[in-house]
Amino acid sequence: ACASDPCLTKPPHLAALPGRRSGRRQSRATFAMSDQLSYPDLVLDPSIRDWVLIPIFVIMFLMGILRNNVTKMMRSSEKTKRDTVQQNNLLMRARRLRANAGWVPAAAFAARKHHFCDKEKGLLMQKQDAPNPMAAMSDPNMMSKMMQGNMAMMVPQMLMMVIIPHFFSGFVLGKIPFPLTPSFKGMLQRGVNLSTLDTAYITSMSWYILAMFGMRGLYSIVLGAGSTTDDSALMQQQMGMAAGGGQPGQQPDYNKLYATEAENLQITEHKFHLSAAEEKLLRGGKADGVTARGKAKRA
Repeated sequence: ACASDPCLTKPPHLAALPGRRSGRRQSRATFAMSDQLSYPDLVLDPSIRDWVLIPIFVIMFLMGILRNNVTKMMRSSEKTKRDTVQQNNLLMRARRLRANAGWVPAAAFAARKHHFCDKEKGLLMQKQDAPNPMAAMSDPNMMSKMMQGNMAMMVPQMLMMVIIPHFFSGFVLGKIPFPLTPSFKGMLQRGVNLSTLDTAYITSMSWYILAMFGMRGLYSIVLGAGSTTDDSALMQQQMGMAAGGGQPGQQPDYNKLYATEAENLQITEHKFHLSAAEEKLLRGGKADGVTARGKAKRA
């Protein structure tokens, strides 16, 4: 028999099937290779780290320290009112009692709870003067403080927005370790308009924006907890969303704060942490069974 025998040759529709499958596999492999080759990994020059990334970080850190010192110098030496200090201390005492209730005996916790939450003589049940919402707006000193706060926040930001694009534009500084959608391209790759660049790469301008909101922990370590370098908190205060609520500089409503703290203190479940501490020490931490046996013997 020869190879040209029609009985031994495959029909045309059967002979074409392996070719189609192989063509599909080749097309899939081609698409996979094209996806991998469309966004190749970039090898960044170490000089970019030394002359762009680190200088931007140092400039921002020094600018934050300068802004903190200028803000402290612009603050007036205004004395805090005695009533305000007493009200804040009362709230702090109630919160500390609720947080550390397990370290005092049940009788002591009940006495302190009665001292704060008694309906007639409780400290948290006493009515306080309601704040005047228009007092802060009519005070010229408060308006000047708001203007000084705006200047302390906006002037350094304006300077940085001029310095960063002028001296450090057009550099790719790093890559985010997780994938992002193309919608983040305009935010992370400002100054570098490349359609073939992966979205995970960041430029100098985006690095400045990310570091601006990520240096809060460093400022708290270097300058302390009372520093005025938290941009997000300053923005919230300017928008009227400060911790006390209402307009910036407005006195909080202590009646609502006292009522909330009294309710939280009343629903607090007391569990003494030092119960059977001697037995725990002698038994090596196995005091539950000993306590249960002691109770059974007493019963």
